[in-house]
Amino acid sequence: MSPTLRAPRILVVDSGVPCRGTLRTPGEKSISHRAVLLGALAEGTSVIHGLSDGADVAASLAAVEALGAEVERGIDGDVVVHGGLARLHAAAGPIDCGNSGTSMRLLAGLVAGFGWETELVGDDSLSARPMDRVAEPLGLMGARVEGRGERCLPPLRVHGGALHGVDWTSKVASAQVKSAILLAGLHATGTTTVREAVTTRTHTEEMLAEAGADIEVEPWGEGRVVRVRASRLAPVECTVPGDPSQAAFFVVAGCVVPGSDVTVAGVYEGPARLGFVEVLRRMGAAVHLEQERPGRTAIRAMAGPLRATTVAAREIPSLDEVPVLAVAAAVAEGTTLFTDVGELRVKEVDRLAAVAAMVEAFGAAAHVEDDALAVTGVGGALRPARLDSRGDHRMAMAAAVAGLAARPGGRTLVTGFGAVETSYPGFAADLTSLSAGDNAPRALVVAIDGPAGAGKSTVSYAVAEKLGVERLDTGAMYRAVAAAALARGMEPEDRPAVAALAEASRLEVGERVIIDGIDVTGVIRSPEVGRAVSVVAANPGVRAAMVDRQRAWAEAHGGGVVEGRDIGSVVFPRAALKVYLTATPEERARRRHDEAPEGVARRDRIDSTRHASPLREAPDAHRLDTTGRTVEQVVEEVLSWL
Repeated sequence: MSPTLRAPRILVVDSGVPCRGTLRTPGEKSISHRAVLLGALAEGTSVIHGLSDGADVAASLAAVEALGAEVERGIDGDVVVHGGLARLHAAAGPIDCGNSGTSMRLLAGLVAGFGWETELVGDDSLSARPMDRVAEPLGLMGARVEGRGERCLPPLRVHGGALHGVDWTSKVASAQVKSAILLAGLHATGTTTVREAVTTRTHTEEMLAEAGADIEVEPWGEGRVVRVRASRLAPVECTVPGDPSQAAFFVVAGCVVPGSDVTVAGVYEGPARLGFVEVLRRMGAAVHLEQERPGRTAIRAMAGPLRATTVAAREIPSLDEVPVLAVAAAVAEGTTLFTDVGELRVKEVDRLAAVAAMVEAFGAAAHVEDDALAVTGVGGALRPARLDSRGDHRMAMAAAVAGLAARPGGRTLVTGFGAVETSYPGFAADLTSLSAGDNAPRALVVAIDGPAGAGKSTVSYAVAEKLGVERLDTGAMYRAVAAAALARGMEPEDRPAVAALAEASRLEVGERVIIDGIDVTGVIRSPEVGRAVSVVAANPGVRAAMVDRQRAWAEAHGGGVVEGRDIGSVVFPRAALKVYLTATPEERARRRHDEAPEGVARRDRIDSTRHASPLREAPDAHRLDTTGRTVEQVVEEVLSWL
């Protein structure tokens, strides 16, 4: 289920680009997690259509496999889970939940019902998130749950079996805690009861009922009481609807970017999931719902002026929509108050502080006091910003929307954007589909061009390291083809043969350069290859093959720093930053060691006059003469252009 293409490491967002069109978000993440776990418990084969393709749900899939369920992943996104109690067993080692708090908390409840020990681990972010809220009720049921410190931080060890029912009143509004208790209750004696003062996401009780569990639900003030007794589950076939929390980002984009008209189709409309729509309507937004079929709705949003409101946590119990609603508040006139949102402090990051910092970066004012957040909007367009996601997927997506809502003519950079892979790897692509054109959001590509010896390799290494992205040396690709041609006894001038070689070869360029399984890292810098590479690189067939691979590399790596000839003019004409490095022939010859100034000049003539992609400075490139400058000075100037 892990995405084959990576999300952009850094997203470039040009301001004021309207969003228009219709899209569908991926499968609802909370339902996806539960479908996977219930499929593992069910006696038989469950089929899940439209499962979320994020890394979080992939962690739940890997977890149930580690516990003995058999998982089949279809190329169309369908997943088949062969489950049942007879299949399940203790995992051979720790179960890695990655960044997914949902996976860890729900799995703790699931494995608590079995008489073995399970260790649940996660990444650095998840390892700092408290698990005491599930450890306490599971402990009262008879399990032993151990973590670090008073807040029971992961790694989490769950010693399960011999459970008995409890009557638990939730201390926090958390569907994850409720779900963990209910999953444990499937294997407990007596009745397990969960009382919640505010109704949280109802997916677990709905899906348990569908699978034949002995479960009942009744109102309890503004909340509900859920009771479950020991049950064996039947397999189900389900289609996961679109995720409302993900839809909220596009709906807000439709509301805050002038000229926008966005429809998100196929959205789940269950209890406690569309509260953000009512919040936006109260702010004066033009948001309309049209039911497509029971449980599914289309949400249409159109841009217009917004005014401040007060948002109570019970309207959006998971609080997942707070970051993007804060963007709407930043655009609105007046001060919007979010109350009882302290739970945001224990998300992937202190999301409460992160949201305040984000809206301030984009020009609005924010104030956090106790469990409340106040956002004073600017009453119009925001200012562009450079914002880091801090590894939080919802902050990354909210910042992208804020970037679109900034005043036209500006540009926002969202660093750490790769965090969206946990929940929505295709977010940037979907956002781009709504704002098609040269100014649509895109992965950051820094194109560094220039003649031989100008410093492209050294500078590109340093810039990539500073930005935290990967680097591609396209010159090494051409050199690898030249080396392979010479090794096969081909004449570099034999265009058809060398082009066929370039097209068919398997090429890897990174720390090592490998072509058709042969490491040519050292060979490509030899004088023989140096003399042949200009001829090989002038071959139109070779260049066509390499350009396709270079573009595919950027897509697969979520952008990056790409250096070589014609990168800004031909390969990446939409690169966010184009740099053309140059230096005097004498300086370039000194750097290359193996060529005199005359040889450098000869190479320049060949590269500049060839028919296929000649060496040419892109009209919108930043020209920088590196003669007499240190690497640090050059890198500092390049980064200043971002």
